[in-house]
Amino acid sequence: MAGTPPEDLLQWLEREEQILGFTAVDDALYDLAEAQKLFYDELGYDLTEAQFSALGEASALRYEYFPEAGVSYTRTFREDYQGWQDLYRYAPTGQFINIEQAMGLVSVIR
Repeated sequence: MAGTPPEDLLQWLEREEQILGFTAVDDALYDLAEAQKLFYDELGYDLTEAQFSALGEASALRYEYFPEAGVSYTRTFREDYQGWQDLYRYAPTGQFINIEQAMGLVSVIR
């Protein structure tokens, strides 16, 4: 999955969390065999080592790099939006930002 933009990896991680459940995916991302079992049992999908690694990178982006850059992430269900909406906020100002701005802030610290 080399060369896949981090934003796409985040979207993939979020889709899997919607389908499989946040806790199940989060727990499985610590062990390749556990992740493969979860994805195969629930989705009939054979997760590769590269895909496992990419999902781990997306998780690190959300839980390590965003906070280091001062970006908070929230996911909320909105009926008027007809589904889930991802919200990013720059903590020092409290201003909502889009994913491109969040990624720009992360690129400054990495």
